[in-house]
Amino acid sequence: MAYQRPGDSYFETQILTATPQKLRLMLIDGALTYARWAAEHWQHGRIYEGGEAIAGCQNIVTELLRGLRPEEAPELVGKVAALYNFVFGSLIEAGLKRDALKLNDAVTVLEIERETWRQVCEQLGSSLDDDARPQLRRSPHFLQHVDDLASRGFSADA
Repeated sequence: MAYQRPGDSYFETQILTATPQKLRLMLIDGALTYARWAAEHWQHGRIYEGGEAIAGCQNIVTELLRGLRPEEAPELVGKVAALYNFVFGSLIEAGLKRDALKLNDAVTVLEIERETWRQVCEQLGSSLDDDARPQLRRSPHFLQHVDDLASRGFSADA
């Protein structure tokens, strides 16, 4: 039997017992962690480590895209897919040019998405099943970020 750090079994239990909504939130948290690591590595001149962190973030964004179910809400899923594709493209550009602005664009969208899923998890609570459909409210903070991205050429309709 392999050695397990004390936190490993706790984390494994969290994953195995999480709702799909909570799993999505955990993935977004992971993507944000990798993106922030990339920025920190680049800031300290650790180019290789920054690139590895970008790759980790891209892997998670790929999983987020693969987890979308267009058969359930095609129009909404199309818009969410456009957001994730924007994030992925921003990560590619950030990685190729070590562009902090492009990395920040990706982080901004991921933070908005994280807040959305945090609200979903909060509204559903731990006792609701996967078929519950919460009514989400977008905050003015969200709209401001969407306007900022739109002014730089981003469109969710792409």
